[in-house]
Amino acid sequence: MRQYFNFLLFTCLLLQSTLPAIADEDIQCPETLAIVQNDRVVDATVSKLTELYLKLGCSPILQEFPGRRGILHFNEKLVDGEFFRIPQVEHKYSRPFVRSAVPLFQTTNRLWLHPDPKVRDSLPIGYIRGVVWHEEYMKDRQGVAFSNGRKMFSFYQKGRISGFLASTSPAVDHSEISRLHPAPVRGELISKLSLYHYLGSEHAVFMKKLSELLEANNPFEKTSTP
Repeated sequence: MRQYFNFLLFTCLLLQSTLPAIADEDIQCPETLAIVQNDRVVDATVSKLTELYLKLGCSPILQEFPGRRGILHFNEKLVDGEFFRIPQVEHKYSRPFVRSAVPLFQTTNRLWLHPDPKVRDSLPIGYIRGVVWHEEYMKDRQGVAFSNGRKMFSFYQKGRISGFLASTSPAVDHSEISRLHPAPVRGELISKLSLYHYLGSEHAVFMKKLSELLEANNPFEKTSTP
């Protein structure tokens, strides 16, 4: 994963030398952004965010953190912002912040279940540690926590969990779920959430420009969900 983001940073710097910047001279570029480690949503969408930054003449360094660690680093001013979060966690920010005027994308969050009712009745549910809606749903429920979706899907295919929590979004290719065997069935619809981009308040001018790009043509909502 780290090699992937080093390559992405090199590509972004190369593109910056060829793309005309549309930023005003007084825009203060965010230099570092927190992203969630080993997250398939991040993998599928982070390049689109980088392209938006390039259009504004900025090339942020992407720093990977597990789960909620990005919030802690943001509060300590060790990063300038977070790629995306839901508004429901804003109360955890202890420093002034700004968020994008519109969400980057929206997700549909649900429980996916093994097709055999006997399996569903005998095994726990899988979820990802550090994902807020996962942890809230699993309160008072029997479950197995994973560090990332890949491990969780592997346990499902090995018959060690009865189902799992996962999101779908027009911004992400979810063919990984459809390839699982046995094919999971749609379970309870838990919530629909909007994910926004967050920066420290000192980057309010930049966020305004970024929001204008998103409102004019949001690149995150171009891929249809299977």
